[in-house]
Amino acid sequence: MKVAVIGSGIWGACSAYHLNKAGADVELYDMWGPGNSRSGSGGASRIIRLTYGDDKIYTELTNDSFDFWEKLSDQSERKLYDECGMLWLVSQDDSSYVTKSKPHIENVGHSVEEISKGEAKKRYPSINFEDIKEVYYEKKAGALMASRCCKNIVRKFKKNGGKFFLGEVNVDERELENKKSITFNGKEIDADKYVIACGPWNRTLLPNMLKTITYISRQEVYYFGVPNNKASEFNLNTMPCWLDLNADNPSYYGIPFHLNKGFKIAYDERSTLFDPDKSDRIPIPELVERTKSYFYHRFPKLNGLPIAETRVCQYENSLDGNFIINYHKKNNNVLVLSGSSGHGFKLGPGLGEMVKDIIFDEKEIPSDFNLARLDNNDTSSQYYNSQIKYKEKKRLFN
Repeated sequence: MKVAVIGSGIWGACSAYHLNKAGADVELYDMWGPGNSRSGSGGASRIIRLTYGDDKIYTELTNDSFDFWEKLSDQSERKLYDECGMLWLVSQDDSSYVTKSKPHIENVGHSVEEISKGEAKKRYPSINFEDIKEVYYEKKAGALMASRCCKNIVRKFKKNGGKFFLGEVNVDERELENKKSITFNGKEIDADKYVIACGPWNRTLLPNMLKTITYISRQEVYYFGVPNNKASEFNLNTMPCWLDLNADNPSYYGIPFHLNKGFKIAYDERSTLFDPDKSDRIPIPELVERTKSYFYHRFPKLNGLPIAETRVCQYENSLDGNFIINYHKKNNNVLVLSGSSGHGFKLGPGLGEMVKDIIFDEKEIPSDFNLARLDNNDTSSQYYNSQIKYKEKKRLFN
């Protein structure tokens, strides 16, 4: 079987790797290369964690990915995964996103534990817990070095005999039943199966399928320049990754000092629409000041610390926050991977193996990811989270 995978972000790279490993003849295509700066899989780092509300399929996919990440990191010249743990700071009234995860996390052999604010202050004296209502600690969690991960997976894919091509892929969705509708640098890509995994460019390639059920949101990322005399207090050896669950304000999250870049902080808001080709990737001053205010409040010892680096990236969101895995209605040999919704990187290896099972072993697409679900009144944890963040009144700069 010959398979063409379009897109070498984390989903495309992992799908290509697992399909190739299973014996398929795989060609992987990308415009700019794995983990490039414009990609949804680009940038320095991502959090990996098992907590996923009541949506156990994500907990299971993430758990299935840990072994892959650990082996990839061990085999790499540079560290790709740091198991520093995850701290959940609940500043809203509802902590169910964490508590509903407990049985699912325990079912895969791990745990998330509530710790008192007093205990939290002892463990992490550099964090201000004053306005936090509940604190939870997840041990099997940490940070992935994102761009490095993508590059290493593609390197392994090529080493195992996979073929990688850099250049422009076009799809004529109107004629998708015809093989000649998918081209690379103007020439037909001939394959038995196709996987389209182009992140924020999916809806450009497949507008009829995706434009009304996905949207792209702008996300800003900041690195605060931790000085040498504080680096040992705010790094991955002494502090876990963290996320502040907050329904009324942006849910800020962060990764302590890493890769000599700084202390990373970003937010989950999904409210400002973004064009990955035309929108400027320049931080908005109001958002910079909002982030500084939060950062100095939560980490008082770092009050006044300057921002050393910024990045503007994007989420490719589905309307309900859940992934989209579906064959295109015009061609059941074209499998589309879309709607990563800001939480797809960590479980890329597990999802790639699922894609291999769907294509190679003809396994059924899980109902959680099938487009048919959008006809139902979905009340999953991801739906709840995406709706909180996608209120009209919360759009800031459209």
